[in-house]
Amino acid sequence: MSAADADQAAAVHGYEVSPFMTRTAQAVDAVCPWQLIGFADDDVTERAAVAWIIADAVMRNRAGHSRAYRWWRDAALAAKALSGEEARLVKPFMQPVFGLPPTGTDADDHVPGHVGEWLWYLLTREERTSGHELALLEAPSWSVTEGGADGFAVHRIAATTDTSLIFKLWEIKKFTGGGSVSGTITSAATQLAQRGDEYVAKISWANSALPGDLGLLMSELAELWMRADPRGGAGVSVSTNTASTPKRSAFSQVPTYLPNMAHPGQLCGLIVAVEDFSAFASQVRGYLWSAL
Repeated sequence: MSAADADQAAAVHGYEVSPFMTRTAQAVDAVCPWQLIGFADDDVTERAAVAWIIADAVMRNRAGHSRAYRWWRDAALAAKALSGEEARLVKPFMQPVFGLPPTGTDADDHVPGHVGEWLWYLLTREERTSGHELALLEAPSWSVTEGGADGFAVHRIAATTDTSLIFKLWEIKKFTGGGSVSGTITSAATQLAQRGDEYVAKISWANSALPGDLGLLMSELAELWMRADPRGGAGVSVSTNTASTPKRSAFSQVPTYLPNMAHPGQLCGLIVAVEDFSAFASQVRGYLWSAL
């Protein structure tokens, strides 16, 4: 489907991915409950719309205030390749992770991994939870190999006399093979246990200049995480093929690796299941490349 047709389908739902997908709560009484997200109706139009939304969000985020985003978007929608200085400006914003046509990059796993991070980011940004207001959400990093947390979100919740901030540190993986995702979930939980201190330290440093209650949270962030304070928590997200959708108990091993996080709501999981996730990630890359 052309970028213009995908854009038209995406515009119907305000360029949000959530209307195209279902979200089902799983193991709600477990220590680590989780959600299963998949396409409501996995047809060509819906896949194209979501792939285009991700591609558009990637370029908008990467290009920032430069003209690269507008030039990329206009060319993609018009199905007319950029050339000269315009192409030169756009390419460096796209090349990390996605490479350039026709060969891409040697690391085939980078594209599905990064698309999985962007799906988590967009779904988290769009989620509406009663009593929770999103206060801070860090976008995916510039490259897949960049050190640090994959995802970090802060929500403001109503308290008895005031408002409070709660945060979650996320490890985001993809699983595009056959069989069970259990090993991938375990790997993510292990990474949070072993490197979580380092991740939150980097986050607190990067956001140390934030004003008000967010700034105060950043000054305390590392300590809150290290003592498993109820205001903090951890999440594991895996994007995978529909055929690898796990059983209800998929995240039961997570508390084993993060045993101090025993307060309700501190641990959670997310599975995003898409038919042939690698092909879907390649479709996102195809829309990015459609301007070159």
